[in-house]
Amino acid sequence: MLEFGKRFSKSNIRQLTPSSSTLHGFFSKDLEPALEIDSGDTVHFQTLDSAWGVEKREALNKPRKKFNDVQPHRMAKQFGHSLIGPVYIKNAKPSQTLEIKINEIIPGSWGWTSAGGFPSYWNEKLGMVDEKEVMLDFELDTNQMSGRSQFGDFDFTVKLNPFMGIMGMPPSVPGQHTTITPRRTGGNIDCKELQAGSTLFLPIEVEGGLFSTGDGHALQGDGEVSGPALECPMEKVSLTFSVLDDFPIMRPVAKTKNGWITMAFHEDLEEAMWMALDDMLELISTLYNISRTEAYAYASMVVDLRITQIVNTSKGVHAFLPFGALR
Repeated sequence: MLEFGKRFSKSNIRQLTPSSSTLHGFFSKDLEPALEIDSGDTVHFQTLDSAWGVEKREALNKPRKKFNDVQPHRMAKQFGHSLIGPVYIKNAKPSQTLEIKINEIIPGSWGWTSAGGFPSYWNEKLGMVDEKEVMLDFELDTNQMSGRSQFGDFDFTVKLNPFMGIMGMPPSVPGQHTTITPRRTGGNIDCKELQAGSTLFLPIEVEGGLFSTGDGHALQGDGEVSGPALECPMEKVSLTFSVLDDFPIMRPVAKTKNGWITMAFHEDLEEAMWMALDDMLELISTLYNISRTEAYAYASMVVDLRITQIVNTSKGVHAFLPFGALR
């Protein structure tokens, strides 16, 4: 079985924290970098929640305080998630692949989710547009890795599995690009498999890559069905970046503790499924040096197709190949 990527023995550690010059609300190849690093370096990010929140609500129906000191040219014309970056990786070029090792993810002490109460295609499908919005606040315990809901009629406790909803780079097309819709260079992927210990691979379209992250999730089910997940700030997101020449890809690929994943996005969920499966056949063919037709036959036995998310305009599907399924 083939392995990909160059390994670096030395890794400088850099820091990025929320400020007027590091936060932004869109992807763009023209946005000035907040940090410049070498391939092989590690960056420790601290992030706001997806909606620019800086602290938990004091009580039910109270507003949440938000960060409001972003440089005007870094704010989106319409809503955009709170992102931190971009990070410029020296010598990163279009047609190469960016390897992002997810070393550690530590959530903040609070989070929230919501459902219903506004026009959206998912609320319309379930008759939730005219229902009063439900907002659930959570206290997060990162020692026990649990979250307990507040202010509701009942308190529930959930087990945390934190990951970053958005990890990505801008496309080569000029202008501002929304943070809501995922694309081949990443973005609002919302794949719950991308937890600490996983590695994400993204195709690079612009010089330096210009990587950003945000939209921290303390917990999410496949689908992210009501719109938000358990949204939270992140105290620490440790990522190591390497530029690869020997792993060409069309769309995001990931290597988790349990197996390989290929990801695709399309407004038509079925089209996203076929794209993710097509990428998985390419991956199996490359990993095991077999034909695509042979890979297709094996995929029918060992590959799982999963819905990543259905609420980001372009829906997501990921194909999963467990380690050890083919020996």
